[in-house]
Parts: sequence; C-alpha cells; structure tokens
Amino acid sequence: MHGMHEHGKDGKQDEQPTMGLHGMLLFGEQALYLSHLPMFERPHNFQVLLEVGFDDAVLEALRADREAGGELHTFEPEKFPISELDDRNGAPARTSIAGTVFHGHFERGGKPIIRDVTAQVRNVVYFSELDIQATHNSDRDLHYLCFGRAGQLYLAHQITASPDFDQVLTARVVPGTVTDPAGRPENAEVTRDFDHAQPVEFGVRHDTPQDRLVPGDTADGFFFATLGPNGSHGFGAQLEVSRELYVEMRELGSG
Repeated sequence: MHGMHEHGKDGKQDEQPTMGLHGMLLFGEQALYLSHLPMFERPHNFQVLLEVGFDDAVLEALRADREAGGELHTFEPEKFPISELDDRNGAPARTSIAGTVFHGHFERGGKPIIRDVTAQVRNVVYFSELDIQATHNSDRDLHYLCFGRAGQLYLAHQITASPDFDQVLTARVVPGTVTDPAGRPENAEVTRDFDHAQPVEFGVRHDTPQDRLVPGDTADGFFFATLGPNGSHGFGAQLEVSRELYVEMRELGSG
C-alpha cells in the first residue's frame, strides 16, 4: 500500500540497541492513541500501543485538521529507545515522547501541522517485541487486539511473525451477542473499558491479509483471556467493524 520507510536509519551505531526514530499512527476520539509502525528488523521490531495526552494547542490543531478533511495522522518522534516503554516489569521508564504531529504519513508526503510537542504516556495499552527470525503460520486463526472505551473500541491486528500486516479498525460489540465459553447466550452486555489490549480470536478466518476484517464485517470473536460480563474465563461476542484507520503490508513482508 505504501512505500518502504527507513524510520531514520543512518547507519550509525546507537548507544542503545532499541534507539531509533519510531514513527507512530495517531488516532482516537474519546481518548488518543499512538500505534508504533513496526518492521521485522531492529530496532523497529516492536508492536506498541499507547494511550497518550497532548496539551490544548495540539488538540486544537488536530481538531481543525480533521474538520478540514484530515483522516490520517502520524507522529514523528525524536529518536528514543522504544524499550523504555516496556511496562511488563512495572511502570515504564519513559512517560513522555517529544515530536511532530503530521497530516498524513510523515514519511510519505505528509505535512506537519504542529511541531515541538510532547505526548504524555498515560497508559501502555500493549507492548510486544517481535521475533525477527520467526516465520508466520498462515494457518493460525486470525487474532486482533481490542482496546478503548466502551463506546469507542478499536481493533489492532496482532502482529506475530513475517510476513504479516499492520491494521487498525474501529469496532463495536453487537448488543445481545455475548456468549459464555461454551457458546451459550449470556444475559449480559460488554460495557467496560479496555485500558489494556485484550486478544480476540476469529476462529473461522486465517491470519492472512486476505482474511483480515474490513469495514462492514460482523464477525464472531472470542475473548479468550478476558473475564466475561458474568465472570466467566473468556467470552464470545460479535464485533462489527466500522472504519479502517490504517493498513500496511509491504513493510511487514505481505505486500
């Protein structure tokens, strides 16, 4: 879909192994999120989702650009070690990221709309280092990561091994479709926020770009690592996809 990017590689040996220009997708309404644009090469082999905050000047610039028709926004940060966002052993070492907000893709003709801004890291939604030696299993069931507010959920394709694809969608849980792990209907609705990404398995689809979710789809998903509304260990529900905010295949070897 897009041309290959370099994320600021300059051939120099950085002092930290994950130091780099880690470009990110910027999206969200009730809350704002950054999604790292990964590659299967160091130091960019990380899938990272962050909930972030900006000051009023940034929010106003973003609002004005959206009203003028801007749909895709990206964030070009200053170089930093992305491993500092890893919160699996406690709070992340890095709580803010400085950079520039772009209308469009910052490496593909995008235009800066506000420079020298700071994204405050409010929550590490998901952090995973990608194995650059692993080979993708196309027979694997399709998996996404669900996160966001109850009234505005997002699905990010869970990236595992090359070749793969990056994708972010807006979605909602269809009312009246919640089931327990055995598939029996539950008299309950999903009304909670997902501050941390919850893996969702779509068992009738393969984990390939051809089988990916697209706007207009309503698909049966299983939240196998999430407590259900009635306390069950896992639950099923139909998810309806509204919009595709981003999709990338070439940089992860699928294009």
